[in-house]
Amino acid sequence: MKPKLDAKEKGFYGIMIIGAAAGLLEGTLAHGFSLRYVFPGAVLTLCAAFLGGFGGFLSKDLMRISRGLKPYRGVNNDGMMLGSFMGTLLGTLAQIAGSANGANILIGSMVGSAMGAWLGAMSDDFVSPMLALLESPTSSSAKKKMEGECSR
Repeated sequence: MKPKLDAKEKGFYGIMIIGAAAGLLEGTLAHGFSLRYVFPGAVLTLCAAFLGGFGGFLSKDLMRISRGLKPYRGVNNDGMMLGSFMGTLLGTLAQIAGSANGANILIGSMVGSAMGAWLGAMSDDFVSPMLALLESPTSSSAKKKMEGECSR
């Protein structure tokens, strides 16, 4: 049986695919079709997502410490990955739409990925509980509890 991918893994693979496609598209428009632009596109976009997430968590921790709270230590990092995925997608699309000749598509992907990861890191402590609420309850006790709450 194949394991089911969670939101973080789907976001990671989505970032890689969009970054690879952006690298391929930019390289193809500039130098002709060649698959050697796929790997750098994927790696550069992932590196930008990591740096954006690192900056987001660092700034979030600095803001929390300045208010006298403990630093946030994310466990799942779902918000960062989902934000990075959406930023990669939107950054790539914005660069494609704004460029007449398709230049710097990979740069748009990288900037979108970093900004999305930064914003996702800021809201990371809210995203994982929301994703847990979206999962369907599998145990019968959870179903009974939900039915009891609904009948009130």
